[in-house]
Amino acid sequence: MINLLRLFLKKYTPKLYNRSQPIRNFIFKSFFTKKSQLNILKEFSEFAPNVSGDIDKKIDTTIYNIQNISKSLLDLSSSNKKIREFHTLDGNEKRELGNLFYNYGSDKKTHEYDYLYKYVIEKFEKIDLLIEIGIGSNNTDVLSNMSERGKPGASLRAFRDYLSESKIIGLEYDKSVLFFEDRIETYFYDQHSKESINEISKKYNKQVDILIDDGLHSIIANINTIKLAKNVLKPDGYLIIEDIGIDSLNLFNIAFELVAYDFSLELFTNNSCYAACLKRIE
Repeated sequence: MINLLRLFLKKYTPKLYNRSQPIRNFIFKSFFTKKSQLNILKEFSEFAPNVSGDIDKKIDTTIYNIQNISKSLLDLSSSNKKIREFHTLDGNEKRELGNLFYNYGSDKKTHEYDYLYKYVIEKFEKIDLLIEIGIGSNNTDVLSNMSERGKPGASLRAFRDYLSESKIIGLEYDKSVLFFEDRIETYFYDQHSKESINEISKKYNKQVDILIDDGLHSIIANINTIKLAKNVLKPDGYLIIEDIGIDSLNLFNIAFELVAYDFSLELFTNNSCYAACLKRIE
């Protein structure tokens, strides 16, 4: 019932859906998250205080360190990044790319990503190769799936139609949804696997104009995509990381500062999440 309500809001009231992200996160974490017992000091030893003393106080301090590490590290930086809203990027209400997303069954129009992609695409005279990580699994046993109602490859087909001379590559963990069509190829890819990263880095070294991460939406997976982008993007190519959680932005900003010599950065929001747009510097 809860999932049906979420899908209804997402389809018919996208602006309300996007702005309701904080309350939806609170409800999910409070009532639908599996409870588990962890040995905090063992599992998070790098955050534990290196002292003797009361165990409960050590656990409390470890949790405090985990919750505040990213903010404290950013306090050492003088950087103050401006965040723009997606819909301010384009005044054209026709939303051709957005309509392609919608017609093929992608939720990128709902989340206003068509504004961001049009903004990036218009910076190119020609786009030879676009790669998207995460083509949309409808297998509910796969983490970061689109539910059983999802349509794998929807955004790839939209990009294929919008970019009439470009080759489109999809990288996906769920092998059951891989396919080949006119100007679209899809391949298995594990965002946590060094072997996958090295294989794609070698195959597409400095050949990619636009790389999109719409995969696991998880910090380590996204950091690995930044590593991949350093290898595969052409000079002035773009990496777009979608769906950065509201609570995760501090961690991402630390990662972005560490690659500031390799990429310039723009940040955007639809009031539900953030997106990072990194331009390769050579």
